[in-house]
Amino acid sequence: MPAEQLEEAITYAAAEVADGTVEHAELAGRIDVRGDLAAIGVPTLVISTTDDHLAPPALHRRLAENIPGARLVEIPTGHLPMVESPGEWQRLITDFLADHDA
Repeated sequence: MPAEQLEEAITYAAAEVADGTVEHAELAGRIDVRGDLAAIGVPTLVISTTDDHLAPPALHRRLAENIPGARLVEIPTGHLPMVESPGEWQRLITDFLADHDA
């Protein structure tokens, strides 16, 4: 990630640190929700960030494979697509929502 983009990512992350973030990070390392995925019954979009080293694309694929009817799309970014490629990230989400407008 270029230095300018890294600085933007740090600023973005620092501005949005919510209460419970530390606890959330700790929980992520020990919880296993794989058994719950098959029970998800709503339209689901899994955005795979193909250069993500924190949550590798293989995990994104596994997630999508285990949620009935999930749509998997890829975006060539690291872990923060909303910073690295905000327009593409927004388009993926808005297109998905438009396809499932209630």
